[in-house]
Amino acid sequence: MQPEQAAQPAGKRERNKIANRAAILDAARDCFLENGYEGVTVRDVIRKTGLAAGTFYNYFPDKESLFRELVENRIQVMTDRISGVRRHAGDLEAFVHGAYLAAFEAVAEDPVLHTLLLRNEAVIRALYDDSVMGISVRSMKADIADAIERGLMPQVNVDFLAATFYGAGYEMSRLIADHPEQHCVQDAARFAAQVFLRGIQGAISPPVHAADQ
Repeated sequence: MQPEQAAQPAGKRERNKIANRAAILDAARDCFLENGYEGVTVRDVIRKTGLAAGTFYNYFPDKESLFRELVENRIQVMTDRISGVRRHAGDLEAFVHGAYLAAFEAVAEDPVLHTLLLRNEAVIRALYDDSVMGISVRSMKADIADAIERGLMPQVNVDFLAATFYGAGYEMSRLIADHPEQHCVQDAARFAAQVFLRGIQGAISPPVHAADQ
């Protein structure tokens, strides 16, 4: 038997595994988009794939692991991209504007992912401190701390600032994902940056006392 002939069955099995996994993920994405996380069962996903139940459980033990698989890797890629912009920023404006621009561009490039996240907020909140959205929040806190250390911004409450950055970005991402034809990512990033830069700069200004007015 030739080596390539012996390798064929293994190669076919591997292709089947890849195809099955992709079919399960595609079906799950559609189910979560249509009915929301709480309204979907593993049986719904299996039925949509046409695969046997046993085949599904060869790849995923439960619904939560399936949801995580759909979003975690892509969230990590997006987070790394945004963090790279923040880490290389030379001033506060580049830190804020560059990060928002990278985030909103990612939303525009993959609106399905963000629609999936935004339409399943209950489960996202449940996983907030864990590995899904927690990835982005932890990265943001680390980048803010790094920016403070590098002198790009003043000493601020890192938790408060991260929550504020994230909250604004989350809601603006919702607008871009739901109505991409109405919202320009460049305009959105510019607007967010202007709001935050003025807010941050105002926070470090000395307070105005009545006697000074």
